[in-house]
Amino acid sequence: MARRDELERRRLEKKRRPMSNEEVKQLEKIVDRLETMTTQSRMKDLAYHYTNPKEVIKTNIIAGVARGLGMTVGTAMIIALLLFLLSQFVTLPIIGEYIGNLLDVIEQERN
Repeated sequence: MARRDELERRRLEKKRRPMSNEEVKQLEKIVDRLETMTTQSRMKDLAYHYTNPKEVIKTNIIAGVARGLGMTVGTAMIIALLLFLLSQFVTLPIIGEYIGNLLDVIEQERN
């Protein structure tokens, strides 16, 4: 436990130490290089996808299938949840009969 406390104290001391001007400049250079690399790679990716018609078609087909599948699954889950909630209201005195009839109609249409 004492060892862990000592390590934590050292870590905090390192955080509190002010950075020298040289360290700040070095970090700025690293950040600039990272920014340049990510920007250039993104541009290459965009240029490849939009200049190659096969890639554009493939990407759009995959995106369309994923959207369609997601909408179908999401809609099915929401309808199932709605039907479950409606079935819980069947025991209510006033609207229970109406919901019961509605669930009967849905069950008949399903069969």
